[in-house]
Amino acid sequence: RLEEAVADAMTFLVFLSAGYFRSFNCRRELYAALASNRPFIPIFEADVAKGGASIEALKAECRENCVEAAPAAYPNYSGPGEMLARVFEEAAPIVWVRVNAFQLESLKAVALRMLLH
Repeated sequence: RLEEAVADAMTFLVFLSAGYFRSFNCRRELYAALASNRPFIPIFEADVAKGGASIEALKAECRENCVEAAPAAYPNYSGPGEMLARVFEEAAPIVWVRVNAFQLESLKAVALRMLLH
C-alpha cells in the first residue's frame, strides 16, 4: 500500500530529520519514489532540538543505512550513491524554519518547487 501511494504521487516530498534513513518504512518510501522516477523535493529540519540534523550528518546516515541490495520496491537500486544523488544533489534541500514568518518562506519554497514539476 505504501509503495502504491508513492507511485500515485506527482512529486515526492521527503522531510529529512535525524533518524530518517534508519527507519525501514522511510527507506521503503524512498525506494518506491526512486522506482517511480518522481521528482524529489527534499526538506530538512536543521534544529537539533526539534529532531534535526546537519546535511552532512544526514548524508552519513544515508550512506550507513541505504544499503539494501535491490529492495522489492526498486529492483534496479544501485546503492547509497544513487540515493545521495537523488535526495541531496538534484536539488538543494529546503531548510525547514519554524519561526513564524520564516516558516512561511519555507512553505513558499516547497510550493514553488512543486509548481516547477
